[in-house]
Amino acid sequence: MKKSMIMGLGILTCLVAGAGTEGILFKGAAKESFNFTGDGQWESAGGMHSVRGGNESFAYVDSLSLRDFELEVDIRIDGEKGQAGIVFRAEPSGEKVPGYYVGLHAGVNHVMWGKMDQGWSDVSRKVSEVKAGEWYRLRLRVAGDSVTAYVNDFRLGAESAPTISGRDARFEKGAIALRKMGRGADFRNLVVRELRPTEPLLAYTNPVQAACADPVVLLHNGTYYAYCTYTPDFPDMVKGIRLYTSPDLVHWTDKGYVLKNEDSWGESRFWAPDIVEKEGTFYLYYAADERICVATARTPEGPFVQNVRQPMQPDTIRIDAHILQDDDGQNYIYYVHFNDGNEIWGGKLNDDMLTVDEDSLRLMVRPDQLWERHMGNVAEGPEVIKHKGIYYLTYSGSHFESPHYAVGYATSDSPLGPWKKYEHNPIMKSTEEAHGTAHHCLTTSPDGKEMFIVYHRHCSLTETEPRGMAIDRIRFVPQENGPDVLKADGPTTAQQSMPSGSVREPAGWNAVPEK
Repeated sequence: MKKSMIMGLGILTCLVAGAGTEGILFKGAAKESFNFTGDGQWESAGGMHSVRGGNESFAYVDSLSLRDFELEVDIRIDGEKGQAGIVFRAEPSGEKVPGYYVGLHAGVNHVMWGKMDQGWSDVSRKVSEVKAGEWYRLRLRVAGDSVTAYVNDFRLGAESAPTISGRDARFEKGAIALRKMGRGADFRNLVVRELRPTEPLLAYTNPVQAACADPVVLLHNGTYYAYCTYTPDFPDMVKGIRLYTSPDLVHWTDKGYVLKNEDSWGESRFWAPDIVEKEGTFYLYYAADERICVATARTPEGPFVQNVRQPMQPDTIRIDAHILQDDDGQNYIYYVHFNDGNEIWGGKLNDDMLTVDEDSLRLMVRPDQLWERHMGNVAEGPEVIKHKGIYYLTYSGSHFESPHYAVGYATSDSPLGPWKKYEHNPIMKSTEEAHGTAHHCLTTSPDGKEMFIVYHRHCSLTETEPRGMAIDRIRFVPQENGPDVLKADGPTTAQQSMPSGSVREPAGWNAVPEK
């Protein structure tokens, strides 16, 4: 069974709402508690504040200027394409309102965090279904340069994981306001509280492992094995495939090259591994000189060797191999074929795990949408999982060097399609703080209660290499109609709580790597 993860250690201070009225800075029900600006008409009744008409309207909390706080409010947007949310650390002056804004955009299905400062700019934006006429609960936690937003989907009756998380230090303190754009909006149950720290908890911060790209992870006997493209060797990658191990998805030990070039066909470009186990043998799939090869070992730590040093046939099987072990025992291979860009193909893997049923090979996904075409026509890095009888083909779109490299998915009731792309792709894309966030695998936390997406990101906002590995939560969200939606709560750059079931301080996690 495949799994995944990474490194990074920090201290996370949990911030919780006070019991009763303790710590409450503002609880807004009276109209007299607000200063209203903009061109809309505001009405207040029964604890609800409603605004209709005009284009942009604000309701500022009277005499409240804050740096750090926790806020909760219910929001309902009137009209498709409308927006509503919270302005904070604002500096009202004239027509422009410098400050931050976290809001929900109906119809467009975005939750956004951005800032107005000499014009609008996004800090983070996430695809999340927002329907006009339905209530959503927005929670904000603002501490220093860290902002985390949670959206509660009451139609599902369950609380979401963090929807947006990131950092920005432009504005330090200021006003709080309700804001709407478009036809109208309703706000109720507004509460602003002090942040009160509880017991510090261990946390991780992305990126969590340097010099590691195209990660795939195997969980075997309680240990996580992360196989990577070793990016310090970029662009030639002549030495092989690198291995890291971890007991908890956070603390990692560099084990050096688990596959060495002298034990394989090919001379360079050792890329994008995948690994599965069958009957006690571990099969490592990887690209070498832009052809897929397979090496084997008796343990996940290798060393992996090709007994017959040759690539797989047919020669259209080029890079980014992924193996799905289905419930009925059939194994499927997915890979990238070059054809005016990168396309994802798939077919049945033969019982020997080394060859394919060529008659079964067919096109899965081609790059035919705008988000897949930045700096090249690219659909690559496939990862397939099965959930409630539905197959989810997750993949990366656009060139890996593009800051717009992103993750999307398609669904099918068959492992070989046809596939229907999710209408709100991509489900994870770059932010103002993290670029090139894609080429991933999926795994669970040590106790199996949480699912994670493990991916790489660019070294910085201006340099691609060496790429580093990152980890964020991902989950299935039930729908009233159709298959469950796969929702990624990333990319994040602020501190995040450890994967559930992880340990505090495993021995030997910072061991010196083997050369």
